[in-house]
Amino acid sequence: MNIKDVAALAGVSPATVSRCLNKTAPLSDVVRARIEKVIELTGYDANHSSKQVDWNHNPTIGVMIPSLLNPVFSEIVAGIQQRARHFGYSVVVVDTQYERSREKQAIIDLIRQRVIGVILTTTSVEDNEALSLLREFRFPFCLVHNQSSDEPCVYVDNYQAGCDVAEHLLSLGHRKIGMVAGRFQSSDRAKQRYLGFTERLNKEAALSSALLMEVDQYALTPFNQTQWSFFDSPSAPTAWFCSNDLLALKLVNHLKSKGVSVPESVSVIGFDGMALGQILYPPLATIQVPHHDMGLCAVDLLFNAKHKAALSLARKLDYQTHFVGTVAECQPSII
Repeated sequence: MNIKDVAALAGVSPATVSRCLNKTAPLSDVVRARIEKVIELTGYDANHSSKQVDWNHNPTIGVMIPSLLNPVFSEIVAGIQQRARHFGYSVVVVDTQYERSREKQAIIDLIRQRVIGVILTTTSVEDNEALSLLREFRFPFCLVHNQSSDEPCVYVDNYQAGCDVAEHLLSLGHRKIGMVAGRFQSSDRAKQRYLGFTERLNKEAALSSALLMEVDQYALTPFNQTQWSFFDSPSAPTAWFCSNDLLALKLVNHLKSKGVSVPESVSVIGFDGMALGQILYPPLATIQVPHHDMGLCAVDLLFNAKHKAALSLARKLDYQTHFVGTVAECQPSII
């Protein structure tokens, strides 16, 4: 960080920052407080920075994602890197492990690394400290997967996709239906998929409420004994919708380990369209999301926001339904 970076974040001139640091001229309490907050945020030290060699010659885009373990975010980052390289930018990535408490610090770390803007996926856009920080300092950013009505974002319609899954399962005769979802407090996308899913199911008069099980979406360990009861009881659903493909693959593996045939006895539908799900047998039924294209688009939207271009800052991409493989008609003997 240097004095120009501090000034840019504070929305003042480098000379004003200098006067604040050296106390050579009076400043309003508002301006002084804003400059001091930036200094605290970035850890800027005027004496230290003057002796420090500046290694950050290459303009860099910061990326904050929930997990490095989920291939979905690897695809997004690959798209971001491809598009960033086209414009001569490099990319630095941090992950938050789906923990809201880590998001604000991740943004602070990226700002300290002097990135020109941030592409991020947050737990939620509501009451989010990381987003509040970016908004307060008018720092360029673009959301990926999260949907915002008035901020740069690239997303798919998670709510409608949930409706489509429910519609398909009902058309196959399933009436005992459940959902395995990542915890809603960690993923507003999972919540939107659930809301769309249940909205369609609730229109079916003869259908009881869908069973919901929230789990840690990043846990790759087997289901625990308490969770088993949801899948193994005689009254368990004949069809499951999982809020992401990793959970769906985890569920398929569990059912098969218990001798349950998929999809003959139980149907499973995921969400994401991971390539891994398509090389297994049977291939995973899923909602296919263009994650690589999301990354490409996010870079363009970030630059539009940074340069205040008079272009749309929100982009909804189309998803594709891939309802083959692990989904089938409900057998009469199972109903």
